[in-house]
Amino acid sequence: MTSPIISVIICTHNREDFLRYCLNSLYRQTLQQEQYEVLVVDNASTDGTEAVCQAYQVHKNFRYIFESIPGLSQARNTGWQHGQGRYIAFIDDDATALPDWLEKIFVSFQGTDPEPDWVGGPVNLVWEKEPPAWLTREYFSALGWVDWGTEARFLDPKTEWLVGCNCILKRTTLEKFGGFDTRLGRKKDLLLSGEEVQLHHRIQAAGGSFYYHPGVKVNHHVAAFRIKPAYFYRRYYWGGITDYIMAKTLRDVPAQYIAEQPEQSQLTRLATNLFHCIGLFSSYDTAVASRIYMAYVIGWVRAVVKFSWRNVDLETL
Repeated sequence: MTSPIISVIICTHNREDFLRYCLNSLYRQTLQQEQYEVLVVDNASTDGTEAVCQAYQVHKNFRYIFESIPGLSQARNTGWQHGQGRYIAFIDDDATALPDWLEKIFVSFQGTDPEPDWVGGPVNLVWEKEPPAWLTREYFSALGWVDWGTEARFLDPKTEWLVGCNCILKRTTLEKFGGFDTRLGRKKDLLLSGEEVQLHHRIQAAGGSFYYHPGVKVNHHVAAFRIKPAYFYRRYYWGGITDYIMAKTLRDVPAQYIAEQPEQSQLTRLATNLFHCIGLFSSYDTAVASRIYMAYVIGWVRAVVKFSWRNVDLETL
């Protein structure tokens, strides 16, 4: 097989059932198989992931890699470092790509001047169960949702973003920035994140560009447990921890490249949400939204105590 143009990386941990659907979508692409390769990075799975991958070994452009060190960032770095393509495409194991996904990726890089550093597109949420009323579009981004319209264009990196579920970068860009920070990102059951946002800020500060193409589209499965308040409390609690840690890792990046904070007084916002989260004088939906916010605050405060006052080395994460 000649060197592929695109390396598709699927990082997975104990999701054998979802993985099948993802892989099947990658072998129904309009782009010729000679032009891309598929790498599954098994991040210490204990289920039947390896057995699932055995069935795809018939494809010359398929590779299975076992990564014993836990962590999504670690698995992503292992993937792109083993990939041979000029462009590195990441897709979540519980997502499926549209048939022309790879073709549109190729067009986005090869047909755009200047060539972007990072390409992405819409992430359509596929609900396992109808979402409740409190789960408004404001929270969709926490589930990986992205939709910047129907026009292919460069994004404003200060107000628009792309996500790791549907994330394609130039190999040279990943090499330049060292890939994803392994201090951040999912680790087993910990909902730590931020590795994509941190890399976004670093690329932005270096003058890099982000390109959105509506045809670079994937469908992302949303399991029923992820639309329960308990999941969002936990998700935003870890979001608070993530943001504090990520800010420490970005001390060398000028402040203008970091997302601006809301104009509303933080004390006013805190007091308002603290009142509503009690739920005595608020609707259920309002109470849930306020509890989500307070979970974030608690996570952030915990990170301040652990990583600032005690001066814990971030490398120990």
